[in-house]
Amino acid sequence: MTSLALHAVAIALAAALPIATARAAPAAQSVAQAASAPASGYRELTWIQLVPPGWDPMKRFRDVGIGRLSDNSPRTAALMADLRDELDNAPLVETLQDAPVRLPGYVVPLQTDRDGVREFLLVPYFGACIHMPPPPANQIILVKLAQPAKQLRSMDTVWASGVMRLDRQPSDMGVSGYRLDAASVEPYRNKPR
Repeated sequence: MTSLALHAVAIALAAALPIATARAAPAAQSVAQAASAPASGYRELTWIQLVPPGWDPMKRFRDVGIGRLSDNSPRTAALMADLRDELDNAPLVETLQDAPVRLPGYVVPLQTDRDGVREFLLVPYFGACIHMPPPPANQIILVKLAQPAKQLRSMDTVWASGVMRLDRQPSDMGVSGYRLDAASVEPYRNKPR
């Protein structure tokens, strides 16, 4: 029997970090290019720009032989705990502190009341933190809204704009590495071509 849990984490990592280890230099260049804020005052970010160039979360686990592990093995449990720790403590891009940013993502509600959603996690892909293991902390943003949003639902796709903070916070759905003090959240609409 192979370790299904480790495979699930590896798949989630692959979805969250498509080019982090393969293209560190272009990612750094993209952050520099995004530094010029558009007329709205927010610079538009992509998810890969939240990952420091060269970070490789799987480096320690490459020679483990995941396919030969058993789900009920103590070694598998220890490796899962080590991998979760690596992901929850993922490094952040320090130059994003206090930056006015805008980026798209999926909503994972955290705090709601009769007035609407007050806090949520913004994640890069559908199902993150709900149907799959949480992505690395540098791929989860805690969004705090100035005003509750009545129409937000789980896995809605939105643009979130606000001031980015480096602020690692645990929640029942995953550990976020960033916090966005949101000035606005709006439905995602792809740019016209």
